[in-house]
Amino acid sequence: MVQLQACWAPCLWTDSLKTACKAISFYTVAVSVVLMTFTVFNMLGGDSTQLYNPLFEADVRYSMQVVGGIFLLYFLALIAAAGVLVYGLHVMVRGLMLPWMALFGLGILFQLVFGLWLLGGYYIYIECVLYTLVLWSWMAYNVYCWLVVRSQYSVFEVLQSPNIELLWP
Repeated sequence: MVQLQACWAPCLWTDSLKTACKAISFYTVAVSVVLMTFTVFNMLGGDSTQLYNPLFEADVRYSMQVVGGIFLLYFLALIAAAGVLVYGLHVMVRGLMLPWMALFGLGILFQLVFGLWLLGGYYIYIECVLYTLVLWSWMAYNVYCWLVVRSQYSVFEVLQSPNIELLWP
């Protein structure tokens, strides 16, 4: 079942889900590059003392290198999945949309859990509520992007479903 028929985002309004998915793929690559740069900055000893930073409590010598490496691998996989998403849209193969949906869904889940961790772990600092609200607002936008791609997946599913006619009584 198709959830959305069009896409509205702050910089994009289109009636074509296919065009919206391509824009979302570009958004995925752009955000991944920015977050990779931020992660490398933290791994090289940059300032990671902000409470809203996922690498806030990491040790620069060991745990930040391990967790930062995992983040970098995730972002590289997400960039590759965004490329596969665009190719899947071009050749109309819905199975090629699944890696992006899985990896982007994992990112959304991380945003949810990290926001809960911020609220639960640092509830005595009132600014954590603001950080969590900003994070969850971004998460809501990411959920919307995921739903746009899921709607295009559903369109391909309907287009590619076989029409079986019973010829015998």
